[in-house]
Amino acid sequence: MRKLVHGVYLKYIPEGSSILELNAGTGVDAVFLAEQGYNVFATDISEEMIKVLMSNAKAQMSNGLIKAEVSSFGEITQINEKDFDAVVSNFGGLNCINDFSKLSGDLAAKLKPNGLFIAVVMNKICPWEIFYYIITLKFGEAFRRFKKHGIMAELNGEKVLTYYFTPGEFTAAFSRNFTKVKLFSLGLKTPPPYLLGIYNRFKPLVKIWMKLDEIFMGLPILNLMGDHFIIVMKKK
Repeated sequence: MRKLVHGVYLKYIPEGSSILELNAGTGVDAVFLAEQGYNVFATDISEEMIKVLMSNAKAQMSNGLIKAEVSSFGEITQINEKDFDAVVSNFGGLNCINDFSKLSGDLAAKLKPNGLFIAVVMNKICPWEIFYYIITLKFGEAFRRFKKHGIMAELNGEKVLTYYFTPGEFTAAFSRNFTKVKLFSLGLKTPPPYLLGIYNRFKPLVKIWMKLDEIFMGLPILNLMGDHFIIVMKKK
């Protein structure tokens, strides 16, 4: 799944661009982007995560390709850096909040004209999850992502209040400052990562599903569903 996300980054973000990364975590994406020649300003709300990132990215930080700072979504305006070519947020970090009105304006202010915002967001409509919980007779869990006030989900070993969005809901939340360029599904045919038992038992089949995900991820209608979606937006 991360490989598909990286492919979208490389396709849409021009070579040599400066990137603001939200919820950077341990720095996997920051290191990858720096290795491709991008300049990355990585942020995360967790001081511990930033410490791990700095340890993992020593080489890239020493040559100036990566900078890192502890910052929450609500503290974007306090970052001194500006005029970024792109902002990225991977694997559901933005599902931890449900009001994007301030963040939308803050990100737009940090971007150059026509700058890009690429977010990987957990989708409200996940056919695999619905199917799994129905066949295991856990009917109360099948549509848990549709709960308006969110659910407590496990993230890095901790329970976090998590909200799920359809691509349309997410696009509308940022529509004042951004327009949608492209939408991709992520994990439509492949089981969600937490279903490790399926991956371990049916590896050959899962590899086929992964390939199908890569083929169909950008197709209309199909790109509205999946464990996550990747949305590419441009600053107005």
